[in-house]
Amino acid sequence: MNYSMSTEWAYLLHANRDVILEQWLERSLGLFPEKMGYDTPVAEALAEALGKVITGLEEGNQRFRDALDDVTRILAVQNFPPSRAISIFFEPKIILREMMMKPTMAERLTQEVQNTFSLRIDELVLQAFDSYMQHREKIAQLKVEEGSRRMFMALRRAEA
Repeated sequence: MNYSMSTEWAYLLHANRDVILEQWLERSLGLFPEKMGYDTPVAEALAEALGKVITGLEEGNQRFRDALDDVTRILAVQNFPPSRAISIFFEPKIILREMMMKPTMAERLTQEVQNTFSLRIDELVLQAFDSYMQHREKIAQLKVEEGSRRMFMALRRAEA
């Protein structure tokens, strides 16, 4: 089968979607300090959102932005460094690179197609970082506002 450059990696994603999603979810859940099962609300939300991200990558569109936002919202409230949180978005590249090393896949995918896919994942990582930082900034803003409210209430009590 001969695929165009844009559809070859889309086919690879589509054909291996379940395996990719399973490995990506497993590696993502591995970030959390406590052992998290697949039936927890966080795992279920991550599985749904990561699945939508894979679909967006397959289709080559930006419709996965909401799903990406869902993932980064979950990560932003966790107590681990941003680099660790964002690292999960490199996982599809690693998983697919491992798949592309198979002889049958390597013959079918040109270096140009592999480079295109790699660039697409890099774009995903940058979008994820922007989204993650927006959530972290919102959290910081809420903390400042809460501190101001507490200070105001303390002053009111002191004046009364």
